[in-house]
Amino acid sequence: MTLNLSHLGIKQPKSKVEQEITEAILLSRVSSKEQSEGYSLDGQEKRLRDYCEKKNLTVVAVCSFAESSTRGNRPKFRDMMKQIKARKKPIAIICDKVDRLQRGFKETPMIEELRVSGKAQLHFQSDNLILHKNSSSQDLMRYNFMVMMAQNYTDCISENVKRSHEQMVREGKAMSLAPLGYVNVRDPKTKVADIILDEKRAFLIKRLFTEYATGLYSLSELVVMAKEWGLDNKGKAHKPLCKAQVEKILKNVFYCGYAKRLDEYYPHCYPTIVSMELFMKCVAVRQGRNKQYTKMVKHDTVFKGLIKCANCGCTVTPDIKKGKYIYLKPNSKKGCNCKQINENIANNMVAEVFKSMTMSEDVLKNYVEALRCHFKQSEDVQSKEKLSLTKQLTVLNTRLERLKSAYLDGDFTSEEYRTEKQNIQLEQQTIEKRISEFSTDNKEVEITLEYLLKLVSKVNSLYESSRIDRKRKILNLVFSNFFLNDSNLSYEIRKPFNMFVKRANRLLNWRIGDSNS
Repeated sequence: MTLNLSHLGIKQPKSKVEQEITEAILLSRVSSKEQSEGYSLDGQEKRLRDYCEKKNLTVVAVCSFAESSTRGNRPKFRDMMKQIKARKKPIAIICDKVDRLQRGFKETPMIEELRVSGKAQLHFQSDNLILHKNSSSQDLMRYNFMVMMAQNYTDCISENVKRSHEQMVREGKAMSLAPLGYVNVRDPKTKVADIILDEKRAFLIKRLFTEYATGLYSLSELVVMAKEWGLDNKGKAHKPLCKAQVEKILKNVFYCGYAKRLDEYYPHCYPTIVSMELFMKCVAVRQGRNKQYTKMVKHDTVFKGLIKCANCGCTVTPDIKKGKYIYLKPNSKKGCNCKQINENIANNMVAEVFKSMTMSEDVLKNYVEALRCHFKQSEDVQSKEKLSLTKQLTVLNTRLERLKSAYLDGDFTSEEYRTEKQNIQLEQQTIEKRISEFSTDNKEVEITLEYLLKLVSKVNSLYESSRIDRKRKILNLVFSNFFLNDSNLSYEIRKPFNMFVKRANRLLNWRIGDSNS
């Protein structure tokens, strides 16, 4: 029997569920952006609205977002909680399940503060659970158990992912999309993912490393060069590379055989585009540039450290007089009779060499055509010889099968069979080795040599327009040695640049050598 004390002015105690809460905020959540593109959020919101209609709750706000409940600080969730805390009237937080609100106990203090103070109720529609400030211990235990189960689910997934990643490391598999120069593919039958070379871009990526390793080009210049080559981004737009992308490519160890997991690197199982040696050359160039531009040299000269005495081998050092006149002065040893010379003499000599390499547009065009013709003929010769060797392999395989059948029929003794089999296998190995020696990089070599021709044709203007540091690198690229003998300066030119001196206006002899030239 309930005692009614209203006539004495004493208020009746309220029921456990606070009936005065009439407003609700809907919370629907998915863990990733990919999931938000489906129908999950819309489906959650539809169920929550139907629930509010049954409970006579007015929906005043909808919080629908893609946000992980286990990673990061959950900014959208925290914004919602701040808005609820700032309200004067209490409100009901309507969720489909407990795991939509939280998947761990780190948010519990924040949620409990609102629940215990009466500012918020928690409604979990699918779990058939309502929590308020007067909730029973059984309901609270059930709620905590659901949170614990949600956390256990995420912990299990995390554990499985870690095991999967460890196995991928052992197999050398990549855990992210491959960089430019590679293509991510998936076998339509087995659904197994793999990474293969992008035939359109791989050799251009290698060319990017090769050019940067010379030390002659800045990142900005490489951007322009990449655009001229046709090296662009993947996708329908085919946008050209920007400076940041070029820098990222040159720093990416995936191209030389290593993939990254967290802060660790491991060898991957995919084809490499550049060698470790070439990659480290680019690293050295990059570190040299950083050092160069952070520390200014007061007196820097073009021929510093490049000229040696022809008699005693000492290094000729630049001597700056009156702040503008530069003399190349030998350190006299063992009765050396070398004399100092003005740097202009060396500059004039280099200019003459570069001018002798300069070729007209017509000659350059003839060179390029001859180069392409040479490679076409080389490819034809190589293709014919490879076909002939492949036929020989087929004949040897047939002989080996017949020999085995004859041995099983008793036509040969074990010793005769073993000797003949070894002879055939030796022939097979010899032919397979010859086939493996054929060049597979003809197109790449052709493009590189074509670019070399174009570079040589404008080396003089490139040298004249360059800063001192780049001039010295061009000299190192073209000349192997400079020698000072008395007051005479001589030089030696590296291959293949020596082929172009005084021949720039007539065709070289593009002679076809062997099939692997």
